[in-house]
Amino acid sequence: MSRRGFAVACRAAGLAAAVALMLAFSPASASATGTPCDPGSWSVSGDTPCAAADPGNYVAGSGATAQTPCVAGTYNESTGASASSACLVDDPGFFSGAGAVVATACYPGSYATLSDSASCTPAAPGYFVAAAQAAAETSCPAGSYSAGGTTAIMCTTSPAGYAAPAMTGTPTPCTAGSYAPLGSAACSPDAPGTYSDATAAVATSCPVGSYAPASGSSTCTLADPGFYVDDQHATGEVACPPGYYSANAGASLCVAADLGSYVAGSTATAEAPCAPGSYAAARGAAACTPAAAGSYVWAAGASTQTPCPAGSYSPTTAATACTPAPVGSYAPSGVAAAIPCPSGTGTTESGQASCPAVAGPTPASIAVEQVLKLARGQILLVLSASSSGVFRASAHTPKAKGSRATAGSDYGTVTVSGSGAAAAITIKPSRAATALLARSPSLRVSVVVTFTPAGGATAVSKTVAVTLHGSPKKD
Repeated sequence: MSRRGFAVACRAAGLAAAVALMLAFSPASASATGTPCDPGSWSVSGDTPCAAADPGNYVAGSGATAQTPCVAGTYNESTGASASSACLVDDPGFFSGAGAVVATACYPGSYATLSDSASCTPAAPGYFVAAAQAAAETSCPAGSYSAGGTTAIMCTTSPAGYAAPAMTGTPTPCTAGSYAPLGSAACSPDAPGTYSDATAAVATSCPVGSYAPASGSSTCTLADPGFYVDDQHATGEVACPPGYYSANAGASLCVAADLGSYVAGSTATAEAPCAPGSYAAARGAAACTPAAAGSYVWAAGASTQTPCPAGSYSPTTAATACTPAPVGSYAPSGVAAAIPCPSGTGTTESGQASCPAVAGPTPASIAVEQVLKLARGQILLVLSASSSGVFRASAHTPKAKGSRATAGSDYGTVTVSGSGAAAAITIKPSRAATALLARSPSLRVSVVVTFTPAGGATAVSKTVAVTLHGSPKKD
């Protein structure tokens, strides 16, 4: 009750008591039968002495034995009210109970929209009432919220990581892949190249080695092997170029192929060693370099080529070994071809780095490079000579036991191919030699090679013994 209402009630109560006391000691009170109370007053018997109706009440008729309180939503500040119309209706923003002397203002956090309110309405969730005597509640703006109730005198700003549309009672947490700064009305999806956990205030850039291709990402994707990401906030991965590779996921850069290795294509996950005959002299090679003519590379994974040592040469690229200089020639280091010995010099063995001087004409010599035993008793000889000239050859089998002949028989047809200082001699057995080979466990063939140097020098001969294995039939 307000101070004003309390004072009015006290004055009314004092006046009623005084009136009752006067009536009690008046001459009329001595009579056996009293007078009925007038409207606006009352007594227990309904007769005099009578008391005036208290504030907040009224007495409508005469002879009343009780006063009637004003209904809830109305009030009466005066005494002796004789009709219900003396009860005044509460204004919006005020309330009163039954028998109220004065209307009470609604407290902050509550309101009364209508007149004649018996009580105030607490603010609903998403609304607030800032001051007393409010006739309406106010909605919370977007980015704030209120749980409602009589304590809702203001709205609370939505915390970071949460969103609050207008008229919200409780803020909504942002899900992973979205974020909201302080006071947000809605959660925003993460931009490509960023990510966030649940209830995030801001989106986080993807670290190097990872990326996020789409918006709303809750995690970043690691770069695949063979790819890399060298910057933050990336939306995609980049393929390693030729000459580079990445072996593991999440690479921030690609690794250059090491010396002696290469990476041929893009998106590689490993390097490969250079094959024999090639090399890689610098890191990051996309291909290996073939060894140049006059050099060689004998092993895999080489970073350099090696010049052929003196006495040998390499006529082609990508060589894995060098060839010895033949008899009658020489080779300095790192050459692609053997050099014939100048006049007055010569060599008697292959693989020489120089030609020493000789007294008089250089004697001819023959070297057997290879002897091959072919099918059906055929023989192939590969020969070289100290100089250019003409090769001739013959093949003989041993003299048969008991024969009067001074020498064996011809083994077969001899064919000489080639010219200069090299020749290939093919020997095809005759029918008789083939039959003899079929009957014998083994057969020795003597091949006599004659070489006549160009220029009329003395011819030289060499005998090559070849043992063939037969397949005699059992009787």
